[in-house]
Amino acid sequence: MRQISMLLCALLLTGCQVHTGAATAPATLYDFTLTDDRGQMLSAATAAERLAGMDVIMVGELHGHPGVHRFQATLLAALLEQPEPLALAMEQFTRNHQAELNAYLSGKLGEDAFIEQADAWPSYRHDYRPLIELAKSAGIDVIAANAPRHIVRCIGQQGPGYLDKLPATERGWVAGRLTLDEDEYKSRFMNTRFHGHSPDERQFAAQTAWDDTMAESMAAYLATHPGHRIMLTVGRFHIADGMGTAQRLKARMPKLNIALIYPVLSGEAAPDAPLWSLKVQALPAPRLDGEPFPAIKMELPECL
Repeated sequence: MRQISMLLCALLLTGCQVHTGAATAPATLYDFTLTDDRGQMLSAATAAERLAGMDVIMVGELHGHPGVHRFQATLLAALLEQPEPLALAMEQFTRNHQAELNAYLSGKLGEDAFIEQADAWPSYRHDYRPLIELAKSAGIDVIAANAPRHIVRCIGQQGPGYLDKLPATERGWVAGRLTLDEDEYKSRFMNTRFHGHSPDERQFAAQTAWDDTMAESMAAYLATHPGHRIMLTVGRFHIADGMGTAQRLKARMPKLNIALIYPVLSGEAAPDAPLWSLKVQALPAPRLDGEPFPAIKMELPECL
């Protein structure tokens, strides 16, 4: 697996002296400090050894943070050194583009065509390319785990009943069962303000459509690939306090051993056990006080 380690160094455009979680605070936006659920600081290599018995490793992220994305690639490279078969699952790709993702991994699509046809996130080249290239080099599966954005948007507008309007193929792009219970995760979501507004029931249905779909995607893969493990990349809200995607996967497969790595910014409190803490530097403030939120531009199909 030495080729994988060398590929990682090249993709990250750094030397092979990767930061390993020393006892100092992250020095640059690329650095990280990893602490386990007992408060012990670990290198990525040691973390991979400790995670060897886990069925699913969920690595939360602050979208666009270079330190978090560097850690994800470093951990994946370390996990690929182990003999147990591994798959990578990603929030950043949706079920309706699994075929395009497979085509790129098998060398049937070039990168430009892949990015366009798979509707890759705009930050793909600097945030997720290292993960995909590691997976491609190692020949492992990558699970396009999420629900399509345009369907989730329509659930947020019309509620979960929107799913009944979809053709069978499109309905299969979203989890067959949405978790709409009055649980702690729903309470947390409903008490969170987005762009200055509190969410409603329809917006929670959209949120859990993401969580349930990612959970179902991983459960389906594990059911058909016994003995495999999965590393998931996902926004940190989806795994906070073991809720969201983690909770919904556990409900589907209660016997799974799931590890959760939660990123925190300097100055934020570390998560409670059993979550692990991934400390990174704070990013620049996206807006000055009084500056408006940027307009959201989406070229998506109309809802049915």
